Amino acid sequence: MNMRQVTITLPDEIYQKVNKRSQLMEHSVADEVVAVVTSSVQEQEKSPTDMEQELSALEFFTDEELWQAAQVSAPSEKEERMQELIDKQQAVGLTDSEEQEINLLSKFFTRIMLIRAKSAALLKMRGHDVNQLLIPESPE
Repeated sequence: MNMRQVTITLPDEIYQKVNKRSQLMEHSVADEVVAVVTSSVQEQEKSPTDMEQELSALEFFTDEELWQAAQVSAPSEKEERMQELIDKQQAVGLTDSEEQEINLLSKFFTRIMLIRAKSAALLKMRGHDVNQLLIPESPE
């Protein structure tokens, strides 16, 4: 396993806890920090994200609830704001706060897309014709 050496600064309270634990485990403080970080990263990789939990919950929705979820759309204000930010990003770039805003909006739109897709897939698995969800509405 490749290793990198880094220097970190810990708050005194955290250092004291890690130091105490390292003494109990008969490790160096550095080895104990590596063990704690490794354990934390592995635990995060194992535990489902909020989005994964939300998508899994769709399996318990009624067909009517799935139809509603499959047709949810973003408010027009959010779509317009996203387009403004994209245009500005391409023209002159974004400020740090605008970068954060575009990232949040991107996550919001991704969430909607995933919910719609999973809802449609579940409806199809339940024997429903979901073609109407795939064909965009034509303007009248």
